[in-house]
Amino acid sequence: APRLSPAMDDEELEYTLLNKREVMVYQIPPASSSSGHKADDWKKCIWRGRCQIAGKGSNLSIKLLDAGSGNLFAQCMIPNGDFDKYVERVVDSSRYFVLKISNGARHAFIGLGFEDRNDAFDFNCTLSDFKSTWVDREKQAEAAAAAPTPSQPAKDLSLKDGQKITINLGGLGLKGRRREEKADANGDGSGGFAGLLAPPPPGGGSRKTA
Repeated sequence: APRLSPAMDDEELEYTLLNKREVMVYQIPPASSSSGHKADDWKKCIWRGRCQIAGKGSNLSIKLLDAGSGNLFAQCMIPNGDFDKYVERVVDSSRYFVLKISNGARHAFIGLGFEDRNDAFDFNCTLSDFKSTWVDREKQAEAAAAAPTPSQPAKDLSLKDGQKITINLGGLGLKGRRREEKADANGDGSGGFAGLLAPPPPGGGSRKTA
């Protein structure tokens, strides 16, 4: 497992991501086709030793170290973990890679090979995982910070299943309308029995029968 430093020390401390005991380094000719390099073209192995991948902040380095003394044979520096510009897979094997070794403005290409396919798989996954964990995540955070954000979060005003909406009009119009409807029903305002009783006799008097 990689030995990661605390987040506050990422820029100061170097941490080891991968160690492989035996790798081979080849002197390689120019790419034989436009599709890329072929490991089958590599005939001259110039070195054997350990391979170590180390991180420092968002930067990576691939170190080729002497198996006995630990002395550095060559180093591939990868700024910002963007390894695609510095590590290229060959087109005819999953165990071989081309490394770009830079020294100031000068650079050279060497071939890196693993005898074990699983070691090559670990090597490639370590590079990819570092890029996705540190570089891609940082780009996403920068994009999110640059995107405009609303002053207030948008409210969800949609009605959920089974939810009802209640409108309070404060009595405006409802009481008046009810009074008008009641008056229309009562006619002359003689109470709620208007229309149900016979009209009074003419003259307003009452007659007594003998």
